Amino acid sequence: MTLKRIFLALFLLLLVAIPAAAQGGDPAAELQKELWCPICQGIRLDVCEQQVCEQMRELIDQELAAGKTKEEIKQQFIEFYGPVVLGEPPREGINWLAWIVPILLAVGGLALAGWMTHSWSRRSQLQPAPDTTLDSATEPDPYLSQVEREIEDL
Repeated sequence: MTLKRIFLALFLLLLVAIPAAAQGGDPAAELQKELWCPICQGIRLDVCEQQVCEQMRELIDQELAAGKTKEEIKQQFIEFYGPVVLGEPPREGINWLAWIVPILLAVGGLALAGWMTHSWSRRSQLQPAPDTTLDSATEPDPYLSQVEREIEDL
């Protein structure tokens, strides 16, 4: 029984180790996953089928073969296509608003929801229960009187 557990443990270790080892190798593939298609919205360079993306992938391979680093190649694409190839706005200048405003809106929405829940729960606790007793001063409902008479006649 322990031999089966050892083989199972080795098998599980290989299942985890092989994909982890495969991820750290190819700088071209890593760079293609970091860059985005400048034409399509929301599609990474490594999966886009546009002709421009095929040319960009070939250029990445050429530049890496020429000895350029990933950062140099990335900067070259930013200069040519603009920051859209990063897939996210740069974290500088007015572009910080694209990062900060959604967070502020989410926090504000949660605070508003909490405040509204609190006020609604307090309002329901503070309101007195409706009085169901009939005052002798109020006249009985004619419809209710009619129903009561018909029930008595049965």
